[in-house]
Amino acid sequence: RLPREDVGARPWRCSRPGWWFHTNAVSLPELICDKCPAGTYVSKHCTKSTLRECSPCPDGTFTKHENGIERCHPCRKPCELPMIEKTHCTALTDRECTCLSGTFQINDTCVPYTVCPVGWGVRKKGTETEDVRCKPCPRGTFSDVPSSVMKCKTYTDCFGKNMRMERPTKL
Repeated sequence: RLPREDVGARPWRCSRPGWWFHTNAVSLPELICDKCPAGTYVSKHCTKSTLRECSPCPDGTFTKHENGIERCHPCRKPCELPMIEKTHCTALTDRECTCLSGTFQINDTCVPYTVCPVGWGVRKKGTETEDVRCKPCPRGTFSDVPSSVMKCKTYTDCFGKNMRMERPTKL
């Protein structure tokens, strides 16, 4: 809280953390008011004799940070298939949509990750917004199944480990 004599004065060029400048439209004095916490908005501005009042954000709206705004921000519209909700709309968070596992987002749709063919492995895993990157398996490695998640595997050097290879026996 500011000392009583500082309310209504403007001793700083920029607003201090936790405070903001409010100009009363009727009487025009510029006041330094404390901010409302995240998840709320200013429902009644401060005056020379009163503190500001904060109210919770109504359903479907949010504020992420402390603020001096008169209404909360509207949340994004509900996710449409094939997107799913990653973050719910709450008084503190906006709604975020994402794609299901195994897919990534291009514009407003979800696309399956590229499947690296046999003999290729994953060089870079896919993300929410980027496809998988494949690379040919280098010497000494292999990939025996198509996959969008597996890297090339290293061959086991049986002779180098004093092991011998046996063929399966028929039953």
